[in-house]
Amino acid sequence: MPREIITLQVGQCGNQIGSEFWKRLTLEHGIGPDGILAEYAGERVDDRKDVFFYRADDGRYIPRALLIDLEPRVVNKIS
Repeated sequence: MPREIITLQVGQCGNQIGSEFWKRLTLEHGIGPDGILAEYAGERVDDRKDVFFYRADDGRYIPRALLIDLEPRVVNKIS
């Protein structure tokens, strides 16, 4: 049974820490900044990308994250 994790990033500090978390997670799973899976990563059976990422119909991987901040500049810098 697949499990899904959604991250909740609140405030400037939460969003900055969350941004670093997602950078490392995408590198670990071989997902590029555009959401496309790198060729070296491949589709391994034991690699559970679906826990943190949603796979869109076009094959891109989208992070399961909710970013909240009262100042849009922090979130805009991450997006």
